[in-house]
Amino acid sequence: MKKSILALASLGALAGIANAQTNVTVYGRLDVSMDRIESGVQPASVQMTDNASRLGFKGTEDLGGTLKAFFGLEFGISADTGGFASATNQFRNSYVGLAGDFGAVAMGRLDSANPTGSPLYSQVTRNIDFAIHDTGAPAIGTKVLNARNRVSNAIGYMSPTFGGFNMRARYYQSGPETPTGTGTGVITEMDFKQTDLGFNYEQGPFAVGIGFGRDTKRGGYLANDFKNKSQIVGSYDFGILKAYGFYGLDKYNNTATTRDSVKSWLVGASAPLGGAHRIIGNYMQRNVQADPNGSLKKAELAYSYQLSKRTQLYALYDREDPNSNVSNDEIKTISVGIQHNF
Repeated sequence: MKKSILALASLGALAGIANAQTNVTVYGRLDVSMDRIESGVQPASVQMTDNASRLGFKGTEDLGGTLKAFFGLEFGISADTGGFASATNQFRNSYVGLAGDFGAVAMGRLDSANPTGSPLYSQVTRNIDFAIHDTGAPAIGTKVLNARNRVSNAIGYMSPTFGGFNMRARYYQSGPETPTGTGTGVITEMDFKQTDLGFNYEQGPFAVGIGFGRDTKRGGYLANDFKNKSQIVGSYDFGILKAYGFYGLDKYNNTATTRDSVKSWLVGASAPLGGAHRIIGNYMQRNVQADPNGSLKKAELAYSYQLSKRTQLYALYDREDPNSNVSNDEIKTISVGIQHNF
């Protein structure tokens, strides 16, 4: 009951904001599927799954000349149960910023949906086509490619585009909101810092992005902590077929029994079939950091039918081997669902 009252109060406050602004958009997505999952030697199960449904509010205010203020608030929703997607982070993003001839700057909880984008994840979404959505069984953006997307306590920047080139940067403090303890290690928000950079080029059917990420931690890295990464991703749209690829290298503070370098790669293609029909196929691998002899291997095939500009039906098959060095651990998923955007 308390959560319901809080949700209604929040929506009422946001409605008041909308009435006070000249340019506010209410938007969202509802995406629900029926999934049949086989996991290892366990019997197959069938379940209903929400796939990152959301409700959002975003707006701008003209400040004169080319300068604009912007803001955004986006709830994560579990459409299958009618609740919030997360008890700890009920907003997927929450940001405020300024945009002008200099580009755009945003502060808050940032992801690829805010005007400054996400330096690494935005490169992935620009070039790679997901099997319907980057969530649930076919999720690959952060799980396989480690394209760090949604973070709190962040400052983001996106430059203007010059001759097809632009740049994104993001700095964020990911330590605890409330200081904990004393001495060395991660005590406060500023004791764990992360920095991401993305350089992008797009010209006609061709696009490419190069990205870098780095973590710093007060007191030094712990065993198997992530240290830094680099990635390159590109695509070419031939019209009848779009082909794309990804390669990444992540560095860790390894031990004698774990990897210091983790490689990941993906190749895939998507093709429109008669306008409303579309097919996507992706194959990828990622070294298992905790097992020097293991690799995650994942293949997915998806089909969608666009009923309208906002509504699509889809079906997908996803097969994942989390560790090639472990027997009987494959996960196979067959999913059919409907997605509506508004």
